[in-house]
Amino acid sequence: MYRNFIALAVAGVLAACSAGTNPLNSSDPEAGVGTGEQPLVTEPDPDENENADPNALNVYGEDANADLFMDNMSFDASTGELVLNALPYDGEESVYTRDAARSAGLARGGSTFDVFTNAAGSADYYAVFRRSDSGYSQVGAVALDPANANDRLAGGVAAQRLRDIDNDPIGAFTFTGEYAAVRTVQADSGTDIQYVAGTVTLNVDTTQADGANAVSGNIDDRTFFDANGALIAELTNANEVYLSLSDIDYTDWTIGSASAIASGSGTTTVTGTWDGILTGPNGEEIAGIVVLEGDQPVGIDPVTGGYTEVEVREAGGFIAAR
Repeated sequence: MYRNFIALAVAGVLAACSAGTNPLNSSDPEAGVGTGEQPLVTEPDPDENENADPNALNVYGEDANADLFMDNMSFDASTGELVLNALPYDGEESVYTRDAARSAGLARGGSTFDVFTNAAGSADYYAVFRRSDSGYSQVGAVALDPANANDRLAGGVAAQRLRDIDNDPIGAFTFTGEYAAVRTVQADSGTDIQYVAGTVTLNVDTTQADGANAVSGNIDDRTFFDANGALIAELTNANEVYLSLSDIDYTDWTIGSASAIASGSGTTTVTGTWDGILTGPNGEEIAGIVVLEGDQPVGIDPVTGGYTEVEVREAGGFIAAR
């Protein structure tokens, strides 16, 4: 019986070889799992970015907007260098350094986020970034100067977990913290960069067994800045952002994508998305991202005295702690 089985197996291999499709030595992708020297081993996708974030739980903005294709972010506290991956024409090493003047502008508005710009490259990028005081998480958002853009306004936004959760955070909690974003302003008279900073409050209830509708929140105290970091006083609190109810996955403590709604008196209501991730040994922090697109206030109309609204893409991040 055993001999018969071996004979049949050999005959099968020889038949395949005689047909010109030896499954053990073929470039035919149907002959095995892989297509190179090890046809029975799955090979890496040649189009896959080897520098992309290996942690699939971290949150990025490409699902919200295909132009937000930054796929990794790292910060070296010893050098102060920020690296943002996958953005075109931002230099060979994709290194960003802190812009002191613009950062000081945001600080005068009460923000602890810093502004970064790329140190090399033929295009100009502007980013906001913050690592939490605990070191458990970090968030960042970046946008290409629209003056450099052709048909795509490249950018990105990310929230990363830097410390795994050891003890499940079961209970009802309130998280508070900061938010900052880069706004790409698209007006008939030209396009520009703006910044916005604010406070974030999240209400979390993880006592429900399935994690459904476990978290929602608001971004308030919104303060706006021009491309140089100067306060645009007339836009202060022009609108607020509601982070609608979302689910928490208890297996990995990620927050699913949900609607983010920006609205205010005399302004157009704009809907986008938000996502997040809990982090820290006891789940004591939440890092998240927000993406909004639509007509938003960028200044005051000198004739009507009302808000001037144009198409704006706002991509920002927040860190909140309990």
